[in-house]
Amino acid sequence: MPIVVGMASSHFPSLFQDTYPGWKRYWQLISGDIPQPLEVGQEDEVRVKEWVERRRLAFQRLETALAARQPAALIVIAGDQDEWFSAAHLPNVMIYSGEEEIEGFHNCGDFDSEPPAQFWEDFDRFGVRLKVIPELAAQLQAELVRKDFDVSISRRINPQGRPERRAPHALTRPLPLLMPGLEIPVVPVIIKTIERSTAVLTGERCLALGRAIGEICNDLSLPVAIYGSGGMSHDPSGPRSGWVDQVLDRWVLECLESGNLDELEGLFSFRSAATDSGTGELRTWLVTAGAMSAAQPAATCQVVDYFPAHIATAGAGWVLWEAGS
Repeated sequence: MPIVVGMASSHFPSLFQDTYPGWKRYWQLISGDIPQPLEVGQEDEVRVKEWVERRRLAFQRLETALAARQPAALIVIAGDQDEWFSAAHLPNVMIYSGEEEIEGFHNCGDFDSEPPAQFWEDFDRFGVRLKVIPELAAQLQAELVRKDFDVSISRRINPQGRPERRAPHALTRPLPLLMPGLEIPVVPVIIKTIERSTAVLTGERCLALGRAIGEICNDLSLPVAIYGSGGMSHDPSGPRSGWVDQVLDRWVLECLESGNLDELEGLFSFRSAATDSGTGELRTWLVTAGAMSAAQPAATCQVVDYFPAHIATAGAGWVLWEAGS
């Protein structure tokens, strides 16, 4: 059965704060010592309040689409930032197929208070527990290997980066807004998104990986959804922290909306300090787009919303593919 719905969105930490002071505290932490663009001074409390409402509506749109399709599983394409993995070992592609449920944290409202909360120290308030579907994950592993993708396999959760975080934030931070009941089992597909190395996935390879996932899902007997977590352009705590590459963001959105995925093949095929940053998380969007092009070629990508938030150091975006759209 083809993938019934595809989604992608940003997940940067400021996005999950409900107050202007919360956004400002994250800005100070991430970008406070870095020269900033003029736009930061123009992004006041009124603007942030508008963005908080747009965030609510955008995630609500994705949540509604996901609930309407009632998938039996959600494939989550995500990166890892020193959480499950460390610099000692970080594969290009890994699928977790263990039976142990995934525990981690969201950060909703952690910086709205003063002093800010340490979310990883309060599982009762910030904890997230995700169901898994190991049989589907193992099948996806095997079929991708048959399609010449060298997939690393993990059957046990043993975090090597920051064990106190328990799981990649790309998995656990946004999912409570996509499915508040956390009722849909997930298949985590972890790809290398931010590694200053030449051994990374190009746009062409990301799209190919996505198409392979879409083809595999076409032969499944159960409906599944897919979600790409991360992006858009951002360089948190880096030399371009606070600067948003709107040209890149809008070009990616235009390519997705028009279905012109071939244009995106060249992305990440060259060395660039601007893309070798949090912007590399856009790889998860390309994998998702590739999957939808193979599973639902008639489904068009809808740009749900986009805004450049310099005070949050990122371009905020949400996209959606629905079967029959």
